[in-house]
Amino acid sequence: MNSTHYTLGIDIGSTTVKVALLDAEDKLVFSDYKRHHADTRGTLRDLVAEALEKAGDVTVHPVITGSGGLTLANALGIPFTQEVIAVSTAL
Repeated sequence: MNSTHYTLGIDIGSTTVKVALLDAEDKLVFSDYKRHHADTRGTLRDLVAEALEKAGDVTVHPVITGSGGLTLANALGIPFTQEVIAVSTAL
């Protein structure tokens, strides 16, 4: 098992799902977005699969933000950060 830890940022909005995968040094490994057409789980699944295909065997720590993210975060047991807080923290 690989001990490399990556952060997976997930933004679920009203029309798109965005993901960004950062390596242990916070370098961007993968990012993309897709329109979800009301299938947020399926779209997220596809984007995460693409990200992990690029990253390989790593441990991923996901976090979610976005107007549609709270319900999914609760359902999956993933930390949720409100968008304004996420942006202000990043800046």
